[in-house]
Amino acid sequence: MNSLLRFLLLALLPALLFAADSGVVKPPHIVLVGDSTVTDRTGWGMGFRAFVTDGAIINNAAEGGRSPKSYRAEGHCVKALALKGDYYLIQFGNNDEPGKGLDRETAPATTYTENMARYVDEVRALGATPILVTSLTRRNFDPARPDRIKPNLVPYVEAVKRLAAEKNVPLIDLHASSLNWCEQIGPVETAKLNPRKPDGSPDTTHLEGDGSVVFARLVVAELRQFVPALARVLRAEPAGGAIKLSDLEYGEAGGESLKLDVSVPEGAGPFPVAILVHGGGWSRGDKSSVPPGDSADISPWFAPLTKAKFTWFSINYRHAPKNRWPAGFEDVQTAIRWVKAHAAEFKGDPSRIALLGHSAGGHLVCLAATLADDGVRVQAVVGFAPVTNHEQDLSARGGLSPSLQGLLNRPKELTPESLGLLRAISPLNHVRPGLPPFLLIHGDGDKTVPLQQSIDFQAKLHANGVSCDLIVIPGAPHALATWEKLAPDYPARLIEWLRGNLGPVPRASGTNP
Repeated sequence: MNSLLRFLLLALLPALLFAADSGVVKPPHIVLVGDSTVTDRTGWGMGFRAFVTDGAIINNAAEGGRSPKSYRAEGHCVKALALKGDYYLIQFGNNDEPGKGLDRETAPATTYTENMARYVDEVRALGATPILVTSLTRRNFDPARPDRIKPNLVPYVEAVKRLAAEKNVPLIDLHASSLNWCEQIGPVETAKLNPRKPDGSPDTTHLEGDGSVVFARLVVAELRQFVPALARVLRAEPAGGAIKLSDLEYGEAGGESLKLDVSVPEGAGPFPVAILVHGGGWSRGDKSSVPPGDSADISPWFAPLTKAKFTWFSINYRHAPKNRWPAGFEDVQTAIRWVKAHAAEFKGDPSRIALLGHSAGGHLVCLAATLADDGVRVQAVVGFAPVTNHEQDLSARGGLSPSLQGLLNRPKELTPESLGLLRAISPLNHVRPGLPPFLLIHGDGDKTVPLQQSIDFQAKLHANGVSCDLIVIPGAPHALATWEKLAPDYPARLIEWLRGNLGPVPRASGTNP
């Protein structure tokens, strides 16, 4: 044996023995592929996450409105395979029927089966395990037999069953189990699981909240039985607490996909909603993770809002200097519109929305609120050390700060043009009657955004008859990380203020007043 090779083997042996002795097992990576009835937003995907332990990785690659034909044609299949999962749950059928359009329609015995078989082969080529799932039943009861579902996807269901047998693929017969479940509980109880369409009529195809958990339970029960290797990472009962979903797309701008994370509380809801906007001088920061000690970190908000049962959305937006003003501001407006349209899918109440922003994020939410039209109007705003007056510290800085230079593409030296722009983007200059209530939280030790900005902004709001409370945290710097240590009660005061202005969290059914 080559002496170098022998040396490397001997050097690695202790680590290899330790890994073997410690019983370290790679967490299985589960990828969901399918249509809207599988997604986190309108399918059983969100409920599925409540059954999965921390010992597994979940990626939901399902896309609403797709058949296996259009999912492939639009490139979603390539993206799903690129995730390199260990297990792929594959479910289509709801968009394959005649009348769905030539780009989606498939015939059960031919094009549908051929497409599904190709997915199976491609997943196996990765070295992964495909698992076929029959279509979730539509919850339409037969007028002639009111206690029985009138199924309309049977040809596609039977095609999947045949394919699973031919290719020796694990089969989860969600169609049968969901149909049986609905018939057992009856039309009245089943109707309680139906979301509402925009026109107020019941949606008997898609899922929200508790309905997502109900039907995910059926998937999990069969997975635990027919795919024993996954049983160790699948709970028999859903975990309590909030469900966290990451990297949902809320829009696209400038060639960039705009992403957000959402935390969905346990329970029926609807829950009050918070939209979180990070700081970072308009040029950095992130919706969920930043380096330890970074002043743009907004993670101190997550636990209090989760514990208080808020549906909260933390957004990313385009940063300067790659994207100049007003790119990031437009993204915040887009996020507000998206949340108002989709909050109910995550148990949130679109009529009870608060904006929370820190520093540059505080500037963005305060400006969004003061310039709001009906499309972006919210019910409450919280600014944490928000920038509300860009003129206030110009003399102390000797002109535009580096952050504003990058944001506005202007030199440090103040010009009439740049002064006009600074005034135009300062929330202080857009205060008017009729705005939602504001809460400002600011440290008197802040060396980045002077406390005076919040004092002046509060005074201007009061002068216009707008409610505004100010919490001053003694000694607090600009970064949020130390605030709770300096003022342990401030998270509770924040939640109390939000509840006072958005209304209480609904009690669970059966609880006493």
